[in-house]
Amino acid sequence: MTEQNEITSYEPHIHSNTDAQMWAKYFIKIKEKNNWKIEDIDEELMLGWFANAMMAMHDHIYQTKTVTEKE
Repeated sequence: MTEQNEITSYEPHIHSNTDAQMWAKYFIKIKEKNNWKIEDIDEELMLGWFANAMMAMHDHIYQTKTVTEKE
């Protein structure tokens, strides 16, 4: 099992990670693993990446709010 801050080839936990630095590190790891050049990184790729990161934060806030409301 990996730690929340340890990067492996695919990390399903990234979708629930609200740490922007980990999202950035994971992006760089994927970029390097796939030998992407700067011209390979376009608006569509970045849109998907940021949308996932923003949704992870949204889900975290929603889950936290739901737990707080139940208490």
